[in-house]
Amino acid sequence: MTRVELTNNIAKATILDCIKHGIVKDGKVTIRGFGRFITRDKIERTGRNPKTGEPAVITARRVVKFKAYDPFKNQVNQGDTGYGRSNG
Repeated sequence: MTRVELTNNIAKATILDCIKHGIVKDGKVTIRGFGRFITRDKIERTGRNPKTGEPAVITARRVVKFKAYDPFKNQVNQGDTGYGRSNG
């Protein structure tokens, strides 16, 4: 692993750690121009085992949801990477 790869990996890990910490602490993280991570509580419900068809209880849990903001969605839909070249 080169120094550049190591630096990039550390930067990515730091960003992800900050996002995780914010979600755990506040239940939400907003990154302007990119999107918002929020937590959502799901209630307990009855589902089905797809293999056997038998009813199964799906326990209550907390999930993370991501909502992309319009500038980011527009870049994705236009294929613009923001680096002056497209992915096409």
